[in-house]
Amino acid sequence: MKKILSIILASLLMLGSFNVFATDTAELEKYEIIKGDPDGNMRLDDNLTRAEAVTLLTRLYGFNPETSDAAPANNFPDMENHWACNAAMIAKGLRIVDKVDGEAFNPDENIPAEEFIKMVICLLGYQEVAEQHGGSPHGYLIKASQLGVTKGVSISTGRFVTRKDAVQMLSNSLDIPLMVMTSFSFSEANEYTIMDGKNGVEYRSLRTMLEAK
Repeated sequence: MKKILSIILASLLMLGSFNVFATDTAELEKYEIIKGDPDGNMRLDDNLTRAEAVTLLTRLYGFNPETSDAAPANNFPDMENHWACNAAMIAKGLRIVDKVDGEAFNPDENIPAEEFIKMVICLLGYQEVAEQHGGSPHGYLIKASQLGVTKGVSISTGRFVTRKDAVQMLSNSLDIPLMVMTSFSFSEANEYTIMDGKNGVEYRSLRTMLEAK
């Protein structure tokens, strides 16, 4: 009897997790962040490439990299005529890609977890705080955990991110208040504000940006 109850409980937990993940997937589809292949398959168990990563993240910030004319000129030698060239250059402009001009982007290589998480944290505006926590990779992993970016995802450095991992992390990030620079100084520390809607501060998140499009 106990064995049967254990099986039933495990099945209910799996069903609950599946339903939550299905909701996350549908939400990102609604905002046109994730799209299937030409056959409509999401290929969620496949590893995420760098090209796919910057495409997802620029869409999450409200850009349509496939048609946007906002991308600066390409300065990555291996992105010439690549389908994700626009996305890579928009991501560089948003400072979520830290590769320098003339450096290879390696768009079709699988992206390690720590690199993808750093991109997400930079997109949310918490790069300065992550650097104060020790920088890459651990400072970014710590901040991602504190913010809830990696909730429900098994993360270890050196491990590649799957498309399913990416969906979970992007869904987790939708309602995290953005951190924005509110004062710039050459001689003193820059000032930042967390847009959490408290004490007269505007609430701003990736979701509010998407819905304002």
